[in-house]
Amino acid sequence: MNILNILKKAFKKSTRKIIYTVLYIFSMIYATTPAILVTKNMLDPKNKGKITEVLKYNELYKKPFTTLKYFFINPSLWLSVFSIIIIAAILIVIIVFLNKEKQGINNNVKYLKDNGTHGTANWMDEEESKQLLNIGNRVDGIIYGALNGKNVALPFDTWKFNKNVAIFGAPGTGKSRFYLRTVVCQLVQNKKSIVITDPKGELMRDLKVFLESQGYDVKVFNLVNMKNSHRWNPLNEVADDLSAQVFSQTIIDNTKPVGSKGDEFWEKGEQNLLKALTLYVIYELPESERNLREMYSLLAGKDVKEMDRLFSALPGDHPAKQPYKLFSQSADNVRSGMIIGLGTRLQVFQNQLVQALTETSDIDLTAPAKKPCAYFCITSDMTSTFDFLSGLFFSFLFINLVNYADLHSGKCDPEVYFMLDEFPNIASIPDFQKKISTMRSRGVHCHVIFQNIAQLQNRYPNFGWSEIIGNCDSKLFLGCTDLLTAEFVSKLLGITTVEDSSNSKSGGLEGLFDFGKNTTRATKRNLLNPDEILQFPTDKEILMLKGQKPLILDKRSYEFHPLSKNFRPIEITDFEPEWSKGKDFSYHKKSPIDDIEPISSINKDIENMIKNSNIEDMIKNEKTTSTKKTNKKSNKNSNQISLNDFFN
Repeated sequence: MNILNILKKAFKKSTRKIIYTVLYIFSMIYATTPAILVTKNMLDPKNKGKITEVLKYNELYKKPFTTLKYFFINPSLWLSVFSIIIIAAILIVIIVFLNKEKQGINNNVKYLKDNGTHGTANWMDEEESKQLLNIGNRVDGIIYGALNGKNVALPFDTWKFNKNVAIFGAPGTGKSRFYLRTVVCQLVQNKKSIVITDPKGELMRDLKVFLESQGYDVKVFNLVNMKNSHRWNPLNEVADDLSAQVFSQTIIDNTKPVGSKGDEFWEKGEQNLLKALTLYVIYELPESERNLREMYSLLAGKDVKEMDRLFSALPGDHPAKQPYKLFSQSADNVRSGMIIGLGTRLQVFQNQLVQALTETSDIDLTAPAKKPCAYFCITSDMTSTFDFLSGLFFSFLFINLVNYADLHSGKCDPEVYFMLDEFPNIASIPDFQKKISTMRSRGVHCHVIFQNIAQLQNRYPNFGWSEIIGNCDSKLFLGCTDLLTAEFVSKLLGITTVEDSSNSKSGGLEGLFDFGKNTTRATKRNLLNPDEILQFPTDKEILMLKGQKPLILDKRSYEFHPLSKNFRPIEITDFEPEWSKGKDFSYHKKSPIDDIEPISSINKDIENMIKNSNIEDMIKNEKTTSTKKTNKKSNKNSNQISLNDFFN
């Protein structure tokens, strides 16, 4: 009974394979027998190379049973037909094997797709991918890569997944070449608004002219080469105490020393003072003076007592009153330290160029929700000095776009896509974890691009980094060089069930008569182990969609996109706005000689001074008296001394 059960189970598992094998053999017999019969008939000397009526091709293929009859009654055909069948089978196996090699999943592991004892993770095949994604040469949507030479894209109108994407890519894995530029082309093709972080400035150089040629309103907020930037005044975005809170928190969060957790007492005190100053400038100063330069002047120009007098003069219900009261709870010497601390955080506003950059606004933060816009934020990847300005820029962009959507149709039209390249380096955005989860319903989507998990953890600790990745339904792995990221991706891919085979054989004399015993069993394994992820082919990538099997894709350069032919690279210095054109914002120390007036000028000044003070008349009188005395002695004519003679 046990043997029968085993045979039944084996038959059930192999039924489909047996049917396919039988069909393959009969179809090959049907396909090859006529050709072999006709060939042998023509080679027969009796027929002199002619085809008899009975053995014409069309007759044999029209009558499959006749063909099979000829095969079975002519044993001489069997060797030829079966040779062809075997050769064809070998070719099919080779093609399948090479196809697996091409997909990058041949790791000498036998995955048991029908056995989920230890895990069901497995790779998505092409048929499954067609049910979820757009696949073709010309596709609509976010292009991730290519499969068998065809683009693979998430449709713009999909409802199955959100359009937030997390992109893992170590330096040199092609984040910009294989992903960002291609997606920008797709967004432009569909007239979506785009906001791009650009640490190196290369994207602005390559894309600015192209985007303008496509009818986009292009703005550049350049914190590296500020003279080649549009201006933006953060205080223009502060309308009430709530936005003042965002403003002050963003500055405090992004002006901490690198690696420092900070002292909460001092930070809260400085934040309350900053909020109070912000609200004072917004409500009390003329519109032309509502900028960070004036706010810094207030801070740097007043001590504790002067600051107290300034805020005590405000009415009791003034928005700046409450935060200043909280600040003033501390002792005078503590408050002096807080003023100095806040002044140190904002010391960049001592620079004339920074003052000019933030004096007024050329950039409208709600425009991307109204018309196709492309905004570049160029930040330094070498220093964090201006991180707080980029943090303010993105914080208020998110706030303004969401507010605009809520007040209108509920969605931005066009949709706005944030291409956040080198995301951990652009500054800490308050509550970004919450923003990324709620903005998608307003037509605002984020593509978060980073090098490794550790980088993201440092910027958004306490599992904030995990929330950000978790809010992205699409995760695209381009490659990594660190173990932490490899382990994380390995866990994302999941655990699968594989076949483990072993062979045992007796030793000694018994081994002479023991041919060995081969045993197989199902066991668990990571779909890809961390070491395999570290060695993943550089021309491949892994797409992980929410709730779906991972899909291995080929990387696809932006140069394959038709719109890439319109790229016209420029230099950053080619863009020089009117406000900075021809101006020198550097400080020039005067030479001591610059303060010395010319002698001719001094003589004129003295001459005018003498005339104005009646000295000339006094000199004349004095000389007249002297002449009279001289005449008495010498009896000579007197001569008046002129003013010119006096100085000669």
